[in-house]
Amino acid sequence: MAKPPRAQQPQALKTKDQGPRSAIILPALAVLVLLAYSNSFGAGFVFDNRVLLLEDTRLRAFTPSNLNLIVNKPYWWPFIETPLYRPATTFSYLLNYIVLGSADRPLGYHVVNWVLHAANVWLVFGLAMRIGRRIWPAILLAALWAVHPLGTEAVTNIVGRADLLAAFGVLASFYTYLTAGEAGGARRRVWMALSVMAMTVAVFSKESAIAGVGVIVLYDVSSGQMPFRVAESGRRWAILALPLVAFLYQRSVVLAGSRVEIPYVDNPISGAGFWTGCLTAIVVMGRYLALLLWPAHLSADYSFSQIPIATGNLTDWLAWIAVAGVTVAALVRVKESRLVSFCLGAAMLTFLPAANLLFTTGTVMAERLMYLPSAFLLAALVAALYSLEVTIPFRRLAPAVLGFAVVVCGVRTFARNADWHDDVSLWTATIATAPASFKSHDSLAEALYEADPSHSNLERVTEEKEKSLAILQGLPEPLVPVTPYRTGASYYLERGAWLQAQNGTPTEVAKAYQRAADLGERYLALARLHQIPATEVSEAQLLVSNAYRHLGQAQRSLEVAQHGAADQPFNPAAYRDLTAALLSLNRSDDAAVELMTGFMVTGDEELRRALIALYQTGLDASGCATTVDAGRTSLNVSCEIVRRHLCQAAGRAAKLQTDHGHPDLASQAATFTRGIDCPAAP
Repeated sequence: MAKPPRAQQPQALKTKDQGPRSAIILPALAVLVLLAYSNSFGAGFVFDNRVLLLEDTRLRAFTPSNLNLIVNKPYWWPFIETPLYRPATTFSYLLNYIVLGSADRPLGYHVVNWVLHAANVWLVFGLAMRIGRRIWPAILLAALWAVHPLGTEAVTNIVGRADLLAAFGVLASFYTYLTAGEAGGARRRVWMALSVMAMTVAVFSKESAIAGVGVIVLYDVSSGQMPFRVAESGRRWAILALPLVAFLYQRSVVLAGSRVEIPYVDNPISGAGFWTGCLTAIVVMGRYLALLLWPAHLSADYSFSQIPIATGNLTDWLAWIAVAGVTVAALVRVKESRLVSFCLGAAMLTFLPAANLLFTTGTVMAERLMYLPSAFLLAALVAALYSLEVTIPFRRLAPAVLGFAVVVCGVRTFARNADWHDDVSLWTATIATAPASFKSHDSLAEALYEADPSHSNLERVTEEKEKSLAILQGLPEPLVPVTPYRTGASYYLERGAWLQAQNGTPTEVAKAYQRAADLGERYLALARLHQIPATEVSEAQLLVSNAYRHLGQAQRSLEVAQHGAADQPFNPAAYRDLTAALLSLNRSDDAAVELMTGFMVTGDEELRRALIALYQTGLDASGCATTVDAGRTSLNVSCEIVRRHLCQAAGRAAKLQTDHGHPDLASQAATFTRGIDCPAAP
């Protein structure tokens, strides 16, 4: 009788291959990671890194107060309100910033990310050896995952550390859990304790790590041989789930009362119906599978409208078929290859929290979300290739294919790292692969603006801003983000001033200021619709007033400036803009009162100097501005016009302080009119 193929001999897979010792393999894998990511160490604080690492005050000192804030505040505190709670990740930034002394130097953060990724690669190798019991498949799997380009957003992007730490916790917990199953007595308890500790690190690093317990349960069930008795396994699963319970409780406490709406432009699935949303989410899963097999076109952003809502076109059907094929393969291979089936199931479990199937998340698609799931998908691919080797006479087929893939992926990862060097290179590369993303063009405009202190590139900046705004055209107003219009108005206002300084044509100058006014008005209209607080809108009102003043529309400029000053009465800039608008209408007396009022409530010295200059040149007030002590110019209160303005300004200042809850400061305005007989206020 012919000998059955090796695929029908499960015992063959349980025999360890002879090969290089781990003492050689592990350093070799670390060197491989270093080679692939060697050019990532020069990448700066791009994307979200600047805010989370350089502006978070919790990272400035290793104190009980900061530790308390890390544990009891959300991940993005105090910048924006999000449902993210990742204290372990923030704590790792604190260690980098203070203990390791990285501060505002990116190198130290990249080194830690490299160490974490190398450790995760070792864990994948160790798990592959424990589960598959064959050394070369384990080596090739670890090597392929180590250099796969899908991992660059987690490794090269510093704040991708949340994914690195979560993966480390899940993989370490899985590895120590399996080790506990092979140990006995006190050693088993020690290994289980380590497994619980690792799972704690995982879930407190990123929310999606809660799937880690599910991966372990799935392995126990699918392996067909429980490491403990069934009751014993259930008890240990319950123990392993304790970190999840603690995390969910603490997260609910920290986020209690917070109300976060997912912007449609970040994830259009949030605005789709249930079934349409699910079908779109499955299309996105198909896109991830395509990137796993062919990671040529990677992007740092997939926001509106790069990922359209599913409509049943050819691309949608191809994605649905691909996902359905993988699902069927996982089910069919249960009997033929439990290993392949488990790996596919584990990939789905670890991806499910970010899949937009159970609930809508804050992003429609992000490559960092595939960091851990890709390890299990690649494990399934490697196992499938080695099962093919059994039926094909070419013994070296699988190692050759996988070895070639390692080389190609390593080269692609090295090239991809260069895109993350700075914000300009990142968003330039992103636009090349995601040209329909409004955020990509918007972010490139901002990056270009920040990269040139002279702002001589404003023409290019406004070009990218216009492309971004064009993508938003046609969206229902409640779904339109407001901030891009305010920044666009500021770019055009500055461009108008630059063109004036460069002796640009009157037509070019007017066109820039008109666009600034139009975008500013659009922002103000959207701000009213979205009920944005007046204090946040007032800066834009001053900007619009400035644009209208340069266009010669003095009355409209004054109207907008008055709204801005009313909304922000303690901002010196509000009084400067209001004064400029009044002077453009030749209302010098009113301008003097505004400057005087502003000085009384803000104490801004620039307002005082502007007031003196106005009396010297703009008012018929000869002798009212005199030079006293050490050349300092002051006002002569014996002048009738000065007394009149002082009385009006003091009354206004007192009312402003009282209306805004500072009655104790209202009396201070009276000090400016001491010795002056002011008429009683009406």
